[in-house]
Amino acid sequence: MIDKHLLSFWHWFFINADGTPGYRRILNKTILIDIIIGSIIAFLVKIELHTCAKTVLIPLAGIFIGLAFAWVQNAQALLQSESIIKLAKHREGGIREYVFTYQLAILSILVSLIIWGLAGLQIFDTLWPTKCNVISYFIVKWFIFLMSSLALRECWQVVLSVQWLLILDNVIMEHKREKEDTGKN
Repeated sequence: MIDKHLLSFWHWFFINADGTPGYRRILNKTILIDIIIGSIIAFLVKIELHTCAKTVLIPLAGIFIGLAFAWVQNAQALLQSESIIKLAKHREGGIREYVFTYQLAILSILVSLIIWGLAGLQIFDTLWPTKCNVISYFIVKWFIFLMSSLALRECWQVVLSVQWLLILDNVIMEHKREKEDTGKN
């Protein structure tokens, strides 16, 4: 019988009895970079959020999603390879760590896209008119740019992870071939 928590992304995200909870992948030292980037961009961008969303960031989010999904396909193929399955047995959390980490990246990109979609629909500009409450509007802008930075970071992590797995898969396969060749001699 399989423990239902083994298959639960949310259990892995909040608790993860087999290792570090998934939220710690977002709330780590690098979140400071996202906070700084979100602050700088929110301060420098003087146009309303719906204008930002329509001109630049919604198309950019589409690129992030396309890129992440393309790399996730490569990751899925790699995670089914015999060498990576063996490697994952030696990692805290096992294969779930790889699978749920990719899912977390996709989730962060989708959340960012949804937030920018709401900005494009003028939800934030209607709720926080820029002339009435400058501070709360700045906080909303900051949060949206912070989420964009986080989505970019997570998208990049998917690319890096797949590249590392490709390299590790190749190293393991070469080692296996060398072992087989020395066994034949």
